[in-house]
Amino acid sequence: MRRAWFLALSLLVGIAGCGERHDEHASALHFELQKDTTNLSSGRPVLQRVEAARADDGVLRVRGDVDLPDGVRLQISLYPHGTEDLAGRVQVVVQHRRFETPPVIGSTGPLPRGRYRVEYLALFNAAWQTPDVMRATHDGKDLRGPGITRDRAGGAAFYLVEERRL
Repeated sequence: MRRAWFLALSLLVGIAGCGERHDEHASALHFELQKDTTNLSSGRPVLQRVEAARADDGVLRVRGDVDLPDGVRLQISLYPHGTEDLAGRVQVVVQHRRFETPPVIGSTGPLPRGRYRVEYLALFNAAWQTPDVMRATHDGKDLRGPGITRDRAGGAAFYLVEERRL
């Protein structure tokens, strides 16, 4: 009798546990943003001066001073304010801590005057930079200042975004 009673109780407990569970309060998905614990972005500004110059025909050039070693390849991308439409992208090589773009021309000719989101990007890996740059920056790990960060693979990168009238 005791054994039957135990089996019946076990069967009831088993049946009660077979139903679906409905959580009344599903937890909200959230992302944890990591702080810059290594102080990569602290220090003097990497991008120190930028100016845009237009030729008589409206063609745009961007030049500036940057605290990066000679030979660093820097990519500059331009997006009209409020859009995700790429208007122009150029790559330059830093010389004497300066850069100057070739003429930036859009798909229909010179870029119209207006506000643009300007993105500056330099990845410090063997595909982007020369061996001399990689040695001079200890694979980019010696760089510090606003815009210095790590890419998804943990490599050093310079990524800075600004709005400016061009």
